[in-house]
Amino acid sequence: MAFSLLTGPLALALLATAPDTAEPPPLPDTCETASPQIELTARLPTREPVVCISPDVPLTLRFNAPLQPGSEKLEQRERFGDVAPGQTSLMLVPPETMGAGERFRVGVCFADEAAPACATFLLLAHPGLGMREVKVSRQPSPVAYYQQVAREAQDENQRLREEVRRLRAEREGPEGVRGAVASGLMGKQGIVCTNLSKKRTPPKGNALIPEVVFGCRANGSVAVLVDLTNPGAEPWTAAGAVLRGARGEVLKPLPLWQSAPLAPSRPRIDSSPPGRVVVEVVATENEARGTYTLTLWDAEHQRTVTLGNITFP
Repeated sequence: MAFSLLTGPLALALLATAPDTAEPPPLPDTCETASPQIELTARLPTREPVVCISPDVPLTLRFNAPLQPGSEKLEQRERFGDVAPGQTSLMLVPPETMGAGERFRVGVCFADEAAPACATFLLLAHPGLGMREVKVSRQPSPVAYYQQVAREAQDENQRLREEVRRLRAEREGPEGVRGAVASGLMGKQGIVCTNLSKKRTPPKGNALIPEVVFGCRANGSVAVLVDLTNPGAEPWTAAGAVLRGARGEVLKPLPLWQSAPLAPSRPRIDSSPPGRVVVEVVATENEARGTYTLTLWDAEHQRTVTLGNITFP
């Protein structure tokens, strides 16, 4: 998708003065569908391109043209852990504490005389889908650009085909062990799980309490099983999840499964059993190796759960 950006000093003026109420809000699934590649054109924009950020996930914007030294402008710069401009890049460390949906504008100008002269981006806070790197191109080679788009579409189509195959197997196949065999999940080794409950990283500001955590591997997929208790006053339902590797790689899961909306627990009365959430990712035997961090969030992106040291057998 091509984005057109404001050019010249007008872009940086808007960066500093435009109120949030004057712009339409991003769609709820903006971060679910955001691309790590942005194309700039000289045409006036209808909206700044959105780049999603998360706490503790540094972001690097890489440009295919040199930047004008000192031209970077960032709203609420004092809240960011670090801002490091380079010759053709801009690295940002997002705030450690920011609410889901918070917005920050960042703008840069280019050192050459090509169009557009400047560009602005809308940084959108998300609990788990923050990007580590975004490549920004001004009028890239059409052949190279569309080849990249085609590769991304092929990868997405493959993922969707796997998802459709699994959904059909679940709907049409038998239940229980017979269903696991019919869906192709059993393989030669069966479904192998490891108890990660004692290995997991202690919660950091989690809205729910993880009681039991399992990492599982089946034929063609891996999964995390989490049993949670809800210390809050309102029920909780998982709306999204992401697994992030040590090198920043992101594994997006299949549709989540939750046993039921997680009701609030009763203090000092052990009458509310934990609720289970299953996060499954399509992955071959050689994939999903190493250590991952799991982030779960609700529909409002306000009550999140983060678990580190997730591994698969």
